[in-house]
Amino acid sequence: MDIMRHLECFLAVGEERHFGRAAERLGMEQPPLSQRIRRLEKELGADLFDRGGGQVQLTPAGHVLMREAPELLRAHQRMRTLVRRAAETDPANPPRPWSSLY
Repeated sequence: MDIMRHLECFLAVGEERHFGRAAERLGMEQPPLSQRIRRLEKELGADLFDRGGGQVQLTPAGHVLMREAPELLRAHQRMRTLVRRAAETDPANPPRPWSSLY
């Protein structure tokens, strides 16, 4: 499961409070977006949205994830950038923990 992509989808739904608008914003269809959210909920073992009455509201677990997900996504992007930079360095002179790469 691409958890980072699922988190991006979660944030879009959480910010829009609407699956259709979130799907449009993400450039995807609504059914696959709903499936991603369901898989994320299954992975985390908690409902993230209350879908009752045609409105989408965050559950308590959803509120926690709305606070945590942006930092997780930033850390993931930072890790990818650091790994990519390290891969581009000279193997004979690898980066040290105190180098500017980090």
